[in-house]
Amino acid sequence: MTVLYDPQRKGVFQLFEHALESDFEKVVCSLAEQIFGEDTIYIDVKKRVKSGDIITIPDGYLLDATDPDQPTLYVIENEIVSHDPFKHIGIQLLKFATSFDEGKTTIRNFLMEEITKSKDSMELLEKFTKKSSYRNIDNFLDAAVLGTFKALVVIDEARPELHHVLEKINADISVLELKTYVDDQNNFMYEFDTLYDEIDATSSPDVKPKSLSKEEITRRRERRAKCDTIVVPARKEGFNEVFLGENRWFAIRIGAAMKDKIKYIAAYQISPICAITHIAKIKEIRPYQDTGKYEVVFDGAAEEITPVKISNPAQSPQCPVYVEYQKIDSADSVDDLLK
Repeated sequence: MTVLYDPQRKGVFQLFEHALESDFEKVVCSLAEQIFGEDTIYIDVKKRVKSGDIITIPDGYLLDATDPDQPTLYVIENEIVSHDPFKHIGIQLLKFATSFDEGKTTIRNFLMEEITKSKDSMELLEKFTKKSSYRNIDNFLDAAVLGTFKALVVIDEARPELHHVLEKINADISVLELKTYVDDQNNFMYEFDTLYDEIDATSSPDVKPKSLSKEEITRRRERRAKCDTIVVPARKEGFNEVFLGENRWFAIRIGAAMKDKIKYIAAYQISPICAITHIAKIKEIRPYQDTGKYEVVFDGAAEEITPVKISNPAQSPQCPVYVEYQKIDSADSVDDLLK
């Protein structure tokens, strides 16, 4: 059993399982800004959408304007692990994906209606539009809704069976895990994935991670929204056999909002090289087995570049990080790419 220990309270927090989906949904709503980011609007509305003979009722919608020139709409499905991954989750998402194109006009109209009911949401929409290149809020919202179907499953435990089912649906569906913990005083703590994976894990295991301010988290999220390249740490054997030998890389964690943004993959060779040395254009990103991670297939062989070293090898990337492709040639170090 996984437990969390709070040294200040001297309390132990144990995993809490929600019995009702409605209770879990309340948690998602309360943490929406932390999970999805402050430049988003979470529309907590269950409204029936009919397309032909198919009727769907999503749990909600998310309007993401982290990159205001590329607003994105996500259909939200909030779930608890006790629900059947095929009968309950898979079929529901298949209906969403199938009916989305024909139901776009309906969705766009009721989203506008719901947003205008909330002063805060309307002010956010106006702010996003002003930061973008769109003429008005109608054009901005049209750009988000008229894009391709994207969905997020927010669930208290993402098991392999769920990933297996979602892999069979030919649609852009990502899973965000949100776990709840409780102590004997009925205090709650939460552990969750975020839309942009904006917390960089770049320090070595023996280095205590820094506490980040809200401003720093926002800055990292906004930087990620502009990134088009994923940098993966690679050991010598895997780099030679897979990255160079098979023109692919697998078992990569990729943020839900980053899957359709990244166009290139770069290899950071760990010690003793400690530098980004090769880069390849991405041909395809596909689920890797039932892990919730991804396999990246290259569009041809990786090209060798002038090594981009890191200033402090002790701070070498321990997991994938995102950078801008156009900055790689002029970067003096990996540190410059992460600013």
